[in-house]
This record gives sequence, C-alpha cells and structure tokens, in this order.
Amino acid sequence: MTTEDNVYWYRLLKPSNVTVQHGNDGNRIAAANETVQRTLSQLVQVLNERAKLFANSAQFEAALRDAAAIRTVLPFSGLGYLATGDVYCQQGRYAAAISMYDQGLRRVPEIGQYYQQLHQQREKAVTNSNKRVDFISRLPLDIVVTNIIPRVERKFYSYSSSEYLYVSRTWQERFLQQPNGLAFDFGKETATFKRGHDQLVRFAPYVQKLKGKMMEDAELEDLFSRGRFSNLRNLDLCCSGTTLRHPLVNGLRLIADSLTHLAIHHSTSIQLRDILESCPNLVSLTTTQVDAVVPMSPSSRYPKLKNLALYSLSDNDLTHGNMVDVLSRFPSLLSLEVLPMPESSVLPILHEHCPYLQRVCFGVRDDFIDNMNVQPLRKGIRRAYLGEEDNDIAYRQDDLIQFLYHHRKSLETIDIGVNIDDCYPIENYNNPLATLNGQEVQQEDNQGDDGSLQPDNDESDSSFMQLINLRFSNWDFHSTEAFLTWLVVKAPNLKAIHLPQSHLHPRIAKVLCQSKFSKLEIFRAARREDDGVTQFLEYHIGLGEQSTLKEMIMRVDTDMAKILWLPLIFKLRCLKNLELKAYRISIACKPAWEEIGEGCHALEKLTLGVDGSEFYEGILPPLCHVPNLKWLRLSARGLSYTDLLCLLAFPSLEEVSLRHSISDSSFNLLRTHLPKVTMDDQDEIDDDDDDEVDDDDDL
Repeated sequence: MTTEDNVYWYRLLKPSNVTVQHGNDGNRIAAANETVQRTLSQLVQVLNERAKLFANSAQFEAALRDAAAIRTVLPFSGLGYLATGDVYCQQGRYAAAISMYDQGLRRVPEIGQYYQQLHQQREKAVTNSNKRVDFISRLPLDIVVTNIIPRVERKFYSYSSSEYLYVSRTWQERFLQQPNGLAFDFGKETATFKRGHDQLVRFAPYVQKLKGKMMEDAELEDLFSRGRFSNLRNLDLCCSGTTLRHPLVNGLRLIADSLTHLAIHHSTSIQLRDILESCPNLVSLTTTQVDAVVPMSPSSRYPKLKNLALYSLSDNDLTHGNMVDVLSRFPSLLSLEVLPMPESSVLPILHEHCPYLQRVCFGVRDDFIDNMNVQPLRKGIRRAYLGEEDNDIAYRQDDLIQFLYHHRKSLETIDIGVNIDDCYPIENYNNPLATLNGQEVQQEDNQGDDGSLQPDNDESDSSFMQLINLRFSNWDFHSTEAFLTWLVVKAPNLKAIHLPQSHLHPRIAKVLCQSKFSKLEIFRAARREDDGVTQFLEYHIGLGEQSTLKEMIMRVDTDMAKILWLPLIFKLRCLKNLELKAYRISIACKPAWEEIGEGCHALEKLTLGVDGSEFYEGILPPLCHVPNLKWLRLSARGLSYTDLLCLLAFPSLEEVSLRHSISDSSFNLLRTHLPKVTMDDQDEIDDDDDDEVDDDDDL
C-alpha cells in the first residue's frame, strides 16, 4: 500500500492550504471542507447515540463497534473513548473502562471538549472497581450451599491457598457449612507430611474427600496426626515403592471411624486384610497391586462393603480357592470388579457367596463401563462384563452356561470378550446350546443344572426377559456362535447388539433378522466381502418403513471407503442415528454419500470420524441433501474452508459439534447461521477469545 492509500479520517477535517487556485475554487474548497466537517460531526453524533441505544439493549458488541468507529474518525476527540468506556462500565468491565479512559486522557488536549468528562468517568470506574459486595451473607444458607458454592470451586489444594476461603469470615463459614464438605488434593509428588500442607491441616474437620500421591518419606500417619480429620469419608491414595506398611495402616486407623470410600493404588507393602481390619466401615474399596489376602479367621465378615474392585492381582490371588475365600467375606456386595480375569469356575458360585451382587466385571476396568444404579436387597446380576476384546483368556462353556442361565431373570447387559473352550459346534447335538429353527434340541438324558443345561419346557421361564444389551468382542466366532444364537433367540426384548464384523456370519444374520432390536454396532469392520452383513442390511432395507433398526455404529481402523457394504447403510429408511467412526474418510466415499439423501429420510443425528480423523475436502456437500438432519458431530483433525461453509447449506441442522479448533471468524460465521455450535472443552466461544486460531487455512 502506498502512502497515498493510507487515509486518516482526522486529516480530512483539517483546513486545506490552497497555494494555487483557479477561479473561485478556493472558496468552493473551503465550503466543501465545512460540509465534510459538518457531515462527519453529524455521523459521530449519530454513532454515539446508536452506541448508547445498543448498550441499553445489551447489544454490547454492536455498541463497541460504533464506539470504535468514532475513535477511528476522530482519534483526538474524547467522544469515542467516552463511548467505549461507558459501554465497558455497563458490562461491569471496569478495568477495561479505566484503560480506555486513560487512552483518551493521553490523546485529548486538557482544554478539549471531553477531557473533564473522561476524568470524571475514570474516577467513577475506579470507585466501582474497588467495590466489594458481600452478597453471600445476605442470601439464605440453603441457596448459597446448593446453588452458588458448587459453581465456584470443587477442589482445593493443600500446597496453595484458595482465595475463596479467605474473602471474609462469612464466606469461609458458608464454604465450611456445605453438606458435601471440602475436597482436597495434596499433590502428585508429596515427599513428607511432617511439615507443609497447612491449609489442609487447618480445615481438616471439614474435609470429606482427599486425594494425592505419596513419595519418598511421606507417611500417612504424620498427616492424620496433625489434624482432626473427623469427617473424611473418601480417600484416594497412590503409594510408591517406599511406602511402609505400619505408618500407612496406622494412618488408616486414625480416620477409620468416618472413612467409607477408599481407593489405594500401588501399595505392595500391605494386604487386603490390613485394610479390612483397619477400616471396618468401608462401603466401597478399590485396590491396585494389593495382595488379596483376607483375615485368617473364616468367620470374619464385612457386611457394610457394597462395592469392591481388585486390580492388578497376582496369579495366586486369582485362583479359585482364594477367590472363594475373598468373596465369602462380603455377603452384601453389589458390585465386583476383578482384574486380571479370575478362573471361570468362580462364575457359577457368585450367587452363593454374594446373593445381592448386581454387577460383575472380570478383566474390565470401571472406567469403560456405564454407571448403574444398584438396588439393595435385589437378587440377581443385572450387568456382566467378562473380558476385553484384546485378551487371550478362555472360559469354559459349562461355567458360562450355568452362570448366564442362573441369572437369566435379572440380566440386562451381557458383554463377553473372552474366548470359550470345551464347546461343540453349533450344529452338533452334543452342544447344550444347539438350536433348530430357534428351538433347543431336546436330549434324552437328565438336563439338571450343570454344563449340559437345557431350558425348561416353560418357554417364558427359560428366556432372558430383561436382557436389552448384548455385546461379543472376542475373536473366535466358532466358540461364540452357539452363545450368540441362544441369547438372541431367548431375549425377546433386546434393544442393542454390538458385534465385530467377523461374527456377522450368514447364520447369525438370519437369527438377527428375527429379532426386533433397534441398535446395531459393528466394530473391527474389514474390507472383505461379508455376506452376513449384506444379508442383514438388505433385510432391513426390504422392510422399508417397518424396519425396527433406528441406530447404527460402525467402527473401522482404515479408510471408510474400503467398507464394501457401506452404501447399504444409506438405504435404511428408518435410521435416526448413525455413527461412522473411521480414521480416514476419503473422497472415494462420495459415491456412497450420494445415496444418503435419498435413503435416510429419518436420519436426525450423524457422527463422522474419531479423534484425529483425516477428512478429505469435498466429503460434506453430498450430505446436505439429508432433509431431517438436526445434529452433526465431526471428529476430524481439521476441515477445509469449503466443507466448513457447506454446513450452512444443511436444511434442518440445529447443532454442530466440532472436535477441532477453528478461527474466530469461522466460528462466528457458523454461529450466525446455526442455532448452536460447540467445540470440545468449550461451550459457545466468545468473539474476543484470544486463544482461538486465527487462520482459516487451519480449518
């Protein structure tokens, strides 16, 4: 840009020095100058008036734009600085207002028209900025405790002071009176408790949750001896190889009266019996690398314990005899987690020792399991998670049959990731789960309640009436087929089935076609032709509006375009929710994409990709033809600007959720045309967020 291209508005208002003139041009130039000055003066007055109207209507962004325009036109007039500062004051942004008034005072002459007003407004802003209203003491205690404090701060740290606890005596009293008490974290590398942690010790009687990691010479006994932790209910403790047994056990004894929830990790110096004998009031216990050795006396029972999770157990801990000894101590257990997986022989006897057990997780951590509201005094397991898909553990078929059949009246979720040993092929009459046209093959020998169990003649009594969620993730289809067929046939109220593509054999597809479940997840999807998947999808396509399939999830570790049966999904007329989770969505998907607008008329929710997925440019425009799509989630590392603009063309779109950051301008563009736009870890983003990427090339 040349010097002549840089136009400064204030220079247009200065009188022009005419050194050479032609005829009456000098007078005409002077008249033109007056007109320009008068016009700009009228413009800034109108802008100032409009800024006030915008601010009074809480349209602060528009008001600030008008005020900025005044400063641009008249940078040496105080009017623009006054207008901007006044808007900031209405927003309660007194620091920003003071800064703006200071700018004006530096640029406006002391004899200027607005200098005194700037000075007066600055003084008011300073006064308002210094005001502190102790409103919390004027509100009812229940409102403060239930509505305000939970929104302020949820965790305090023992190594730093929290400003909320030191605002005033009243504030402190209110914080300490909340029913859930204080939650403290003493850090990840605490080397000693003999000194420091003053804030934690000071507020010890009000602490209900405590978490942290002990290192070097830190001893729990030292901490709990310094303060009265009389209300500590929840302790999450990570130990180290230097943690000693006696100080740890003594520390637990000091808080045993109130402690109900304990998680203790990587403590190889203590055993399970040390914890149970030290903390008799525990309701929930989680251990990692703690030997599962229980008290010697077989009469020792702990009826208060409801939830038990034992992680990183040794082979000796996992033996049948030791597991029976452990289980026999907890007659009121509602939830049990064991990792690694114990022997399968434990399954058939769970109900004998833990009759109220409702959730069992073998080989699976709680992190990956849905929360469940357990119901005390209700018998029968409701959710069973047996292994993850990447393990090579095998369970005996007889043990699984007895376990599942015994809990058939209560099971709601079955998730099997283990392989199954000692099983006959599905077509072999010796297989106790063999079926013929959906009915069990009756054998002449006595069925009893063993591995050759056959359902009773009463069809309803042999059914899994409560089963709504079924998942198989193991790798051996041949050992799974019998179980899968049996459970699908005997579960008339199934709602969701989750299977790897390898398990969707044509025989399984035929069974699935007879079920009325509404959700199907296919994972480990592969490139190969699969008659079973095709058979199932074509069946539901043929049902048209009568199809019960409302939701599908597909997970693939490669390019989505390599899944040959993908186009069939887009012909499901009743599908409402579709998740296509692939690591790459290439341009080769476009031909299949073209089908979705014509087939999926009912589709309302669509998820594309996983974290860091690669989206090729041009894959979104074909999706614009989905008439009823209301919710779209894009889990990509980035989108081209063309695809981003395409989001504005979806006819019914109400919400877009993005897994990657976009620039301020791009976000504002979407937000202007769509009701709701969100990005991960952020709600709707403010226009002045400085953390946003400001480069459309990064879309």
